[in-house]
Amino acid sequence: MGSTIVAIFIMEALLRGIGIPAKLNSGWGWEDSAGRKLSKYEALTTNQFGYRGQNINYDTDDYVVLLVGDSQVEAYAGQPEHMPEQFLQESLASQLHQPVKVFSLGSSGWGQDQQLLAIQEYFRVYRADLVLLWATPGNDFWENAFPDRSATSQAGPLKPTFRLMEGELHGPYFTSGSYLHNSAIAQLIEAVMANLQNETLEQRILRRWLQDMPSSHKTHKAENEHVCERLTVINQVEFFNTIFDLNNEIGYTVRSGEDFLHSRSHFSPFMINPSRRDEYLVAITERLLWHVKGEVERHHSKFLAFYPVREDFDKRGMQMVKCVTDFQGNKFKVSLDYAGRLKDVISSEDLVVFDLPGGNEIVVSPSDRHLNDFGNELAMKKLSLILIERALVNR
Repeated sequence: MGSTIVAIFIMEALLRGIGIPAKLNSGWGWEDSAGRKLSKYEALTTNQFGYRGQNINYDTDDYVVLLVGDSQVEAYAGQPEHMPEQFLQESLASQLHQPVKVFSLGSSGWGQDQQLLAIQEYFRVYRADLVLLWATPGNDFWENAFPDRSATSQAGPLKPTFRLMEGELHGPYFTSGSYLHNSAIAQLIEAVMANLQNETLEQRILRRWLQDMPSSHKTHKAENEHVCERLTVINQVEFFNTIFDLNNEIGYTVRSGEDFLHSRSHFSPFMINPSRRDEYLVAITERLLWHVKGEVERHHSKFLAFYPVREDFDKRGMQMVKCVTDFQGNKFKVSLDYAGRLKDVISSEDLVVFDLPGGNEIVVSPSDRHLNDFGNELAMKKLSLILIERALVNR
């Protein structure tokens, strides 16, 4: 028995020494961001945590703001000096009687799980007077529920994530340094088993994760066909690319390759007849946001989530999209009330929602509906005025 234990320890040490298996790739910043692959700006400044943004450096008298989010905060399409952090810093500094510094914690595809972990890491070293979370309800809910980032049945990049059990948050799971107790032997066996079953390690992790989640949809073809059959059917990409050219007086069924049946979809939190798993997306997001606020307040900082209500996604999208369908013909009735769903998971005292007028002139392009420099500047100016009005920053 003793010799077996010694042999296991020796093998573990040898495997770690030669780097087999490779360290689990889980989570990402700017280096591995999907946004970086689309950005025109390669030589960009990243902060001390590897996220796109200015260097974290402030003086004692500086008012420090932390801007947390996903691709909206990362703003991969803009120049470094035109990131939201810069626009907000300039706008607040023009109204306050003290210098202001705004720093970014965000990357494309992040949910509140990675945001919570990034905030925890930030506060181990730095301070902040105010933490602002840029909510993205079209993405956040489904991203928070899974150990990978993909809206299809195929597993995407792994990330540290949490599980909601009996109302309590457990995790994070799948952090690169703690996967399978960081055992090289266990990870090697897992990788070999995945290979034998002709699946990636990511797919194997996802398959097991789904087995322990609340029940999903089976099919909705017959149930909702009579509701959606008279609507104009349009592909998802075409709908959002041409949203300002479409007739907003009629209803549409959006055809998508996203995995509605398993709640891996931008539309899942907005189902009229949700599955238990659809409801789980909302529940875990609410709990994650509660933990984010608690982490911020524990470090004597103020917290606020915000969401700019836009003409495309929020007004036209909610008015026009009545149903969605997958490529197998399963149909679901939806209500794309992004702001309303956000209000379900954040208290009114912790949330500000404001109109952001404009059409294609405030986005990168019709095929990339992220805000451009003009859109980001407009959003941050509006936000700064609200912060002053609500006395969330010192004057």
